[in-house]
Amino acid sequence: MNANIYEIFNSVQGEGIYAGTRQVFVRFCGCQLRCEYCDTKDARHPADECRINERRIDNPLDVSVVINAINDLWTPSTRHISLTGGEPLLHHGFIKELASNISVPIYLETNAGFPKYARNVADVVDIAACDIKLPEHRSTDNYDHLLHAELETIEIFHSMDVETFVKIVVLMETTEESIKSAVSGIESIDESIPLILQPVTPTNIDIRKLLGLMDFAGAHLSDVRMIPQIHRMIRIP
Repeated sequence: MNANIYEIFNSVQGEGIYAGTRQVFVRFCGCQLRCEYCDTKDARHPADECRINERRIDNPLDVSVVINAINDLWTPSTRHISLTGGEPLLHHGFIKELASNISVPIYLETNAGFPKYARNVADVVDIAACDIKLPEHRSTDNYDHLLHAELETIEIFHSMDVETFVKIVVLMETTEESIKSAVSGIESIDESIPLILQPVTPTNIDIRKLLGLMDFAGAHLSDVRMIPQIHRMIRIP
């Protein structure tokens, strides 16, 4: 099976509960959303070539090519394959084949908008980092439909014993009201699911506002953290 992949590289995870962990990143092309803060806009669309360190190879890539690249990039401190994008769940069949031919943990970074595809890969994913979008992200014209899909995806992974956490990007416009539906949705699944509030990078959001959002969420969920994008802070890919 083939997939259109934007780049494959080894770096440090900069977001969520595994921030600081070294991973091999496989960035897939294609995304159904258009988030205003997106920092990988070029990966929304198919790419003619995939970048692997200084090499460029023609797309689409066969699973065996991706596995060879992962093996070449693996180091003693590397812990996971991070499947990111774009939106990796658009390539759920490729993910299944990749997982069946490799023995290292798979960390999925997803906008969680495709519960049907999530169900297809839940048995091969070890960690699911699921985004919940907010109305002010302007990701879609049908926010309620997207939120419902995101919560269904989170429930699928959590129910399949995948280590699951949720990330919400906080903008200047973000308020308690705009995160209310997301927080209550997570609580209805399991109030112990970690929620990461991630200030958009670069940010000048007042720390008092961030702490207030944490306390609002913390009244409903048992594990709420505020973690910025550390890879942007230390200027690595």
